[in-house]
Amino acid sequence: MVKGIFHAGISTRDMKKSLWFYCEVLGGTHIMEIEEPKGTPWIECVQYSDGTAIELFYPRADFPLGNELGRNHTCFATEDILALEKKLDECGVEITSRPKVVRDKNWQMWCKDPNGYPVEFIQLVPDCPQLNYNGTCVVLS
Repeated sequence: MVKGIFHAGISTRDMKKSLWFYCEVLGGTHIMEIEEPKGTPWIECVQYSDGTAIELFYPRADFPLGNELGRNHTCFATEDILALEKKLDECGVEITSRPKVVRDKNWQMWCKDPNGYPVEFIQLVPDCPQLNYNGTCVVLS
């Protein structure tokens, strides 16, 4: 059975800025790089303390990123959303939605990564549905 998310993979516009954001700003560790069979860079992998990872794909002319990103996003859990907000501000990262309590009672904040992808941050609260799941579907109205 599925245990959880192992990694998310995203295409980048600028690998250097992407590695800075996912490593330096968000605290991940660059753990590996994968080359294509012809020896050109393909993927950089960044891992976090809980074992989850982000695969960052190098830009490719034959696989354009485009401007319409839809609902695609990556969500990171944090224990201190206000401290993270301060760090994002200090690093000059565009915060698109400041920390606020949302419908599931948790704290949420959004920014954009260097590629324009939406990035969500969530700070779970003790009585939220995610921590109190009992095997039934939770519908938020």
